[in-house]
Amino acid sequence: MTLLTRRAALAVAALPLFAAHTRARTPDKVNLGFFTEAKPTMIAKGEGWFAAGLGAPINWTEFGSGAEINTAMIAGSCDIGLAIGSVATAAGIAQGLPYQVVGMVDNIGPAEEMTVRAAANIRTAADFKGKKLATPFGSTSHFRTLGFLKTNGLTQRDVTLLDMKPAAILAAWSKGEIDAAYVWSPAKSKLREAGGTGFRTWDTLDKAGYVVSDMIIVRNAFAAEYPDAVVGFLKAYGRALTMWETQPEAAARIVAAQAGISPEVAMADLKEPDFVGLRKQLEPDWLGAPGQPGKFAAVLKGTADFLVEQRSIRSAPGVEAFGKALNTRYLAQAVA
Repeated sequence: MTLLTRRAALAVAALPLFAAHTRARTPDKVNLGFFTEAKPTMIAKGEGWFAAGLGAPINWTEFGSGAEINTAMIAGSCDIGLAIGSVATAAGIAQGLPYQVVGMVDNIGPAEEMTVRAAANIRTAADFKGKKLATPFGSTSHFRTLGFLKTNGLTQRDVTLLDMKPAAILAAWSKGEIDAAYVWSPAKSKLREAGGTGFRTWDTLDKAGYVVSDMIIVRNAFAAEYPDAVVGFLKAYGRALTMWETQPEAAARIVAAQAGISPEVAMADLKEPDFVGLRKQLEPDWLGAPGQPGKFAAVLKGTADFLVEQRSIRSAPGVEAFGKALNTRYLAQAVA
């Protein structure tokens, strides 16, 4: 064997060892906070695509509000927050919580809305005076509730505002203990099936600046250690979005099974939000390209300023801090 041949043989023999050293690291387990909702997120969850994309088993924990995910992030017990509301996200960034925004799920639009009890005789904003109104505090629905009161010349003293998770709202509704609720589906749909009526607020509130969205956040330490897992997770969500866009009936059946509702209700609920595609999220009107924060940074800043006004948080940094928290590097890789 010549010297050149021996060197070639040694190089080939070394390839498996080199590959082992350069193979992407994968986590042993991923702690993921989520909400049961009628959204494509439930497709990727139910079909196991998220776990496959991460390359690891998932410890799923259902939360009642984004504020609870923030608390879990501080404790280090949550690696990924799936569809956390923009209000909790804005509060988290303002308070310097150790996470980054890597993507978004939707522009919520009418998917979260007020529902009123027929017997409460609520027909105008003024009719809410003296009524019991429930919503999960620290959520996008809470943000809109406060915006609804403010834009209609009402204060929290004019109503009895109750902090309830979706399941508690449904229980209180069945007992006749509340007159109205601001919440997302499937709780919203179940309230209306149980005699509730929609009270439209979302479009007026959006125009007044109370825009709400659902985000995907990742704990900083997790993203730094497992970047490929983050990219794989976003690809899995993109696959679910594609299924909803191309096979809506099949998608609705999967979502229905995951959310505990009928396929018909799932289909109706899925049509309400504006699910922003991965590539579109990279545009200036949304999250923006890597290193070039989009307009959504200003939306988060405005939300944080409102939370300061409501004394929910002490202070809000400049818009630059919110732009810095939008890390779309993983998103760009996911669509490449």
